[in-house]
Amino acid sequence: MDILIPIGIGFIANFMIFIIFKSLKQSNERSLLICVVAFLAVFLSSFVIGSWLGMGIGVSSLGMLLSVILIRIILAFVRRKGYV
Repeated sequence: MDILIPIGIGFIANFMIFIIFKSLKQSNERSLLICVVAFLAVFLSSFVIGSWLGMGIGVSSLGMLLSVILIRIILAFVRRKGYV
């Protein structure tokens, strides 16, 4: 159950990154690309840091990846329905 906390933190952090860049008048695709870059940066930094701290950061990057996948699915669904 404790593993859900860093996954949730990563999910919320990447979702907030998407909202911030979307509010700066970026397109959906560009905001999603920035989220993917943020995920990769955090994931690669977990390898550089290593040890237990790096493992925790790696788990939070999993939450960031989940948010990227969920945002992409939602955007595809919204675009297909014609809301955007």
